[in-house]
Amino acid sequence: MSLEWTKKMQIDNGQIDADHKELLSIANRVLNLYLRKRDIEELKQAIHELFNYVQYHFSREELLMQQWEYPEYGAHQQKHELILREMHQKLTNSHHVGELLNNFRTFVNDWVIMHILEEDKKIRVFMESKAKPRPPKS
Repeated sequence: MSLEWTKKMQIDNGQIDADHKELLSIANRVLNLYLRKRDIEELKQAIHELFNYVQYHFSREELLMQQWEYPEYGAHQQKHELILREMHQKLTNSHHVGELLNNFRTFVNDWVIMHILEEDKKIRVFMESKAKPRPPKS
């Protein structure tokens, strides 16, 4: 299983997209470590790196949303907090490597990919609406 960047995930052709691509890259590295039966500590370290990068990305994305005066900022930020809590809980409460990987896959598919395709896509729609010239008032 490899996670691929698609045009459907495109948000801003900039910082957010670059972060999302890096998230997928780290996630793919985790999957490759597992598939190659690498050391469990190396696998845990890569998952920890992903968690840290998710935190970093969310803070950058939230700063941009504030700068852009994104009207759904508060709700979006709450979703970020929920994702981080869920990720931390799932990854720290895994009892063996198979469970850890299963929780990781679920997290990446259900939270990261779906968050990009559903929630972050709203940012793109908002930015596109701001970029369109407004008709003159009569």
